[in-house]
Amino acid sequence: MRTFLTAILTIAIGGCASVSEVMPVGKDTYRVSSEMGGQFPSWSDVKGLSLKRANEFCGGKGRYVEEGSWVTHGARGWTPLNAELTFKCLSDSAEKK
Repeated sequence: MRTFLTAILTIAIGGCASVSEVMPVGKDTYRVSSEMGGQFPSWSDVKGLSLKRANEFCGGKGRYVEEGSWVTHGARGWTPLNAELTFKCLSDSAEKK
């Protein structure tokens, strides 16, 4: 019983974080969303999750991320914080055009 209560308290205090799959939203444009709650995260923590997923996605294609726009939702301490990043994957050759 003590182990069960410890696990419940750890989850409640530690909160949770999730990151969506990368979704195409236009020609060569993608969106990823992240969410954190329960641990009083900062906006930079939540945005960092989205940026990490975007970098992994573009890096897998041998490209780098060009940040587009951000949309954020939530109120720190009251609701989960959500950050949606719209981005593009660029290559060095695209930069030279």
